[in-house]
Amino acid sequence: MVVWIKTRNGESIRFVDKWQNSIYVSADSKTALEWLARHGRIQPYIASTEFVRKREHVFDYDEREVLKLVLKRAEEAERLAKIVEGCSGYGDFRIYNADILPAQAYFIEKNIFALALVKAEKVGETISWKLLDFIEAEEYELPPLKKAILRVEVNASRAIPKLSDPIRKITIFADETVEIEEGDERSKLLSLVGAVKKLDPDLLFIEKGDAFATHYLAERASVNGILSKLILSRNPIPLRILQKRGTSYFVYGRIMHTPTSHQLYGRINLDSDNFFAFEEAGLDGLFEVARLCRMPLHKGSRASIGKCLSSMQFAIAHKDNLLIPWKPTRAEVPKTGRVLLSGDRGGFIYEPKIGVHEYVGEIDFTSLYPYIMVKYNISAETVLCKCCKDSKIRVPDVNYNICEKRKGIIPKSLQLMLKKRVSYKEKRNKTDDPELKRRYGSRVDALKGVGVCSFGYLSYRNAKFGLIDCHIAVCAFARKILLETATIAERRGFEVVHGIVDSLWVKKPRAEKEDFEDLRREIEDEIGLPISFEGIYKWIAFLPSRMHEDVPVLNRYFGVFEDDRMKLRGIELRRRDTIKLVADCQRDILETFTLAEDAEGVRNLLPEAIRILKSYVELIRDGKIPLNDLIIVNSVSKNFNEYTSNISQAAAVKLLAEEGLELMAGQSVSYVITKFKSRNPREKVRPVQLLNTSIKYDKERYVELLVRGVASILQPFGYDERQLADIAGSGSRQAELSSYL
Repeated sequence: MVVWIKTRNGESIRFVDKWQNSIYVSADSKTALEWLARHGRIQPYIASTEFVRKREHVFDYDEREVLKLVLKRAEEAERLAKIVEGCSGYGDFRIYNADILPAQAYFIEKNIFALALVKAEKVGETISWKLLDFIEAEEYELPPLKKAILRVEVNASRAIPKLSDPIRKITIFADETVEIEEGDERSKLLSLVGAVKKLDPDLLFIEKGDAFATHYLAERASVNGILSKLILSRNPIPLRILQKRGTSYFVYGRIMHTPTSHQLYGRINLDSDNFFAFEEAGLDGLFEVARLCRMPLHKGSRASIGKCLSSMQFAIAHKDNLLIPWKPTRAEVPKTGRVLLSGDRGGFIYEPKIGVHEYVGEIDFTSLYPYIMVKYNISAETVLCKCCKDSKIRVPDVNYNICEKRKGIIPKSLQLMLKKRVSYKEKRNKTDDPELKRRYGSRVDALKGVGVCSFGYLSYRNAKFGLIDCHIAVCAFARKILLETATIAERRGFEVVHGIVDSLWVKKPRAEKEDFEDLRREIEDEIGLPISFEGIYKWIAFLPSRMHEDVPVLNRYFGVFEDDRMKLRGIELRRRDTIKLVADCQRDILETFTLAEDAEGVRNLLPEAIRILKSYVELIRDGKIPLNDLIIVNSVSKNFNEYTSNISQAAAVKLLAEEGLELMAGQSVSYVITKFKSRNPREKVRPVQLLNTSIKYDKERYVELLVRGVASILQPFGYDERQLADIAGSGSRQAELSSYL
């Protein structure tokens, strides 16, 4: 294992630790394992074998003898696992610890983590580690990390840059800016290598790196015969041409796409377009997650939150001498139809009372689902355990027993994350230092993402220690908690106007802030979970479905607190795919509404809202809206060659494919509508990559889209879409609004 140490004075030191990772194999008889240890097919991959005692299953108390296969090459763990799986003629082999990233396994085994303060000493061929840090630490010291940004510009022959196009310019932004523009392509690439070596950054941000830039640099180096010299790592390892450019997958009802990344050795390659925590939490969030989850920084910046959760669980499992299954095999517990009907439900909801309400208080449970898992000890080995069938801890609705004799691996792994998030949140709220406020806020946001996904990961098919029955248990407790919370509120004379899973909106005539605080304290005392009072709304509007005006939507509302904070959910301004034109108009109208002290005050401001709408309509029709404010962004649900329809999104994808940019399912396409009714893709839309100043947008289509966005926030105050269309002078084409993409 190659390990890079950063000293306090900024020096980078390379250590090599003679270390080998292992996989473990179990079988019903030791004879079968002895036969496997001698099998000729596995010999090229193993350095040694031995029998060791481990807990094989998460629900086992006792250890058993298993076969440890020490690998010659760390990266061949899964290949060896597949070979062992194919050697099952003598019996079925159960395989463990086969798909753990070698760097993760090293961190866990050595009890260290990324950015940890350590004392490291080379002893022969190994490293002696002394940890001077704590994973629980909150005011930890970070090493002095040098940063640089790499930008590659292409001398494109057409609108879309391709791997076959030559390099125009390379720029590196660091303490000093380096511009590489002179000379032929070969000399530019060699100058890049020299500049990176001289600047010696620890963190290298490569613009559009995973999607294009690093693949492009490798291709150009190969064309010029110097691929072996294209070294951007500290280790003398060149970039290579990767055959696979990305992966499309389906998750939570959406098609996602992850591009393949180049790893730099001795540096960290970061790409803000492929960085799960970048937008929400930035580097401080990444550092916190990498430390807590024992993830290498390169992997941590791109890993799904599920991988981060798994890594935390792996560390707990190692400490408990528990093996980590390669392929989870524990099936859902069989259920009767009655149990399934009672238990297989989500969180409890109170449908919002459509319309505008005044002086409503919002009460939120803090990280409700993770806290439920910790408080009620919910984990695969504790729900329906065989040792505590008479347990006093019972799951509501389904009456499952929960273990009282041991703490589950899932609550163990979440405990520290919850503690740190609460602490960071308190520190952020107390400090007046803007830098500390930003840093703590970044860590809070990153840990929130981990907490939110911890519940969904319980029922994920590849979760190592999850089980659908755990998912059912958490939902059952959440329903009970929200019902009890509503009962407490009603007992105190409050009316529930909306409730969803972990939040409750209540109101009471002449209620003051202290009344809401008293309610919060009583709920916290009775329920036993942390809860926060978000504040009192001067007014809040709960919106109906677009399709059915009498059907409420759970998470679509907007309102203004007494301290003039605005909270928005589900409207266009909150959506990432909203046209900037629509978002700007909504923002201007809502900022005007913040001046109102009550619903009547908002109604008095409606003429100003109409004036704002008209001013935007006038700008559209006068052709004064910048094209960048009209861009529509859609996620691509199919590969570029699978579209047969003529919708705007398909037209944009086809045009890009003609120019050489072949989008895959899960990627995004951005375009401007130029002639919405046309059936000719070239007339219908223009992708962002093909925009120029001569492009004319479809003015009436954008007026319609603007009207629709404004209608969603003015509807509670008496203006529907048709009325606003008449005001905007675009009522003749309302039938087409439903086809908005």
